[in-house]
Amino acid sequence: MTFGPYPRDRLPFPSIVIASRNDEYCDFAVAEDIAKDWGSLFIDAGEAGHINSASGYGPWPEGLMVFSQFLGKL
Repeated sequence: MTFGPYPRDRLPFPSIVIASRNDEYCDFAVAEDIAKDWGSLFIDAGEAGHINSASGYGPWPEGLMVFSQFLGKL
């Protein structure tokens, strides 16, 4: 199963794609390709499964740190 189709044009704003290596909805290589096409910063979240609140994710300090660094570079 996957999401899609994805727009492939470069985004007109800074962006981040965070991908899990074992997400059942989007293959890791596809997420990497999308991030490249979009001109996004790509973050490897490791074996995190599907990253959403229904999967039990709550506060995510590491993600907040990445986002803070991202904002600092804008």
